[in-house]
Amino acid sequence: MKRNKINFQLSDMKLDELWLKTRRGVLYALYLIGALLVQNVILSHVALFGVRAMFLPALVVAAALFEGGWGGGLFGLAAGILSDLFFGSQSVLFTVLFPVMGFIAGFLGDFYLNKRLFTYCILGAAALFLAAFAQMFSLLFYEGQSSAALWVTALLQTLWSLPFLFPSYYPVSYTHLRAHETDQYL
Repeated sequence: MKRNKINFQLSDMKLDELWLKTRRGVLYALYLIGALLVQNVILSHVALFGVRAMFLPALVVAAALFEGGWGGGLFGLAAGILSDLFFGSQSVLFTVLFPVMGFIAGFLGDFYLNKRLFTYCILGAAALFLAAFAQMFSLLFYEGQSSAALWVTALLQTLWSLPFLFPSYYPVSYTHLRAHETDQYL
């Protein structure tokens, strides 16, 4: 009886594809670590009208827009876990919120929206406002704080975070374009 040998060697094409995915993953991890450092070291000490900027939801939307629903969800999960760890909160708010944002933005980017700056600005602003609303949710509904003051704070946080949309978009779009530019030569 003749036995068939199974060959587990990866072809050169698979190795090149694996290398590109690994390189993209490492670049996204570096973007995330850099964004967390900027968020916690610099922006945590700069307040405008008592409000601090938070641009991590915009970074999650940028990665999701270019990497799709699953990639955006995974990036959002990593960003959410690290955000909850670095911000020192006792909740898992960002661990739940960021993957949902990433998956929805990636799904919309895959099937309904184009991957341009204007679309990203709209999705990023919505994500920033949703994160601000989620932060005030428990204060508004469970602790009975003044709703007008919380809405003004959420709006100010969103407005103060809007200028950081652009530094979040361009590195991610460059990484995506370079990966697909190299991908066509495989």
